[in-house]
Amino acid sequence: FMDIRQETFEIHDKKVNVDPDIIGDFRDMPFEDNTFNLVVFDPPHLKWAGPNSIMKAQYGQLDKVTWSEDLAKGFEECMRVLKVGGTLVFKWSDCQINVKKLLEVIPF
Repeated sequence: FMDIRQETFEIHDKKVNVDPDIIGDFRDMPFEDNTFNLVVFDPPHLKWAGPNSIMKAQYGQLDKVTWSEDLAKGFEECMRVLKVGGTLVFKWSDCQINVKKLLEVIPF
């Protein structure tokens, strides 16, 4: 898997280990066009999280101001690296950004 972070830390007596195969940003993936038959896109879904939030530690956090542009770039990157006829699997939790708002930022 790919993540922008690589770190291990303890929060609320729980060890969190983020150890991706590839360190990279979903808005600018380090892959050639048309590389994958399957892309699984599981971006951060939190805009608000406290500094000691387990959810933030495990899954990351979107920028409160640029979240919509960041997700739009992420979808564009997913489609760029996906082969024609490939499958995009997208995982989302609508606890802070509802699906209607999310669908408005998808650029296709």
